[in-house]
Amino acid sequence: ISSPPAHLQAAVLMSSQFQDPYSSQVIIYGLWRERNARIFRNVSLPPPAFFKLVDRSLRDRLLSFPRDSSQAHSLLELYFWFVDPFS
Repeated sequence: ISSPPAHLQAAVLMSSQFQDPYSSQVIIYGLWRERNARIFRNVSLPPPAFFKLVDRSLRDRLLSFPRDSSQAHSLLELYFWFVDPFS
């Protein structure tokens, strides 16, 4: 890939093999941690802090993948094309 997909459907098709399992795992793990913090420590995160934690975890996970020589861009670069890095 030399440039981001022009259409959302193309992006979904391209990233569907990676996005669903990893984003689901990160979100479920974040929810599980939040649940345990509320139950056992009586502490909760505000929604923006929770989403920032999920975003950071997903970025870290995508960064850990080795770059495939057949891909022009890493999964983390694809992620940044569709997500505002300052949100």
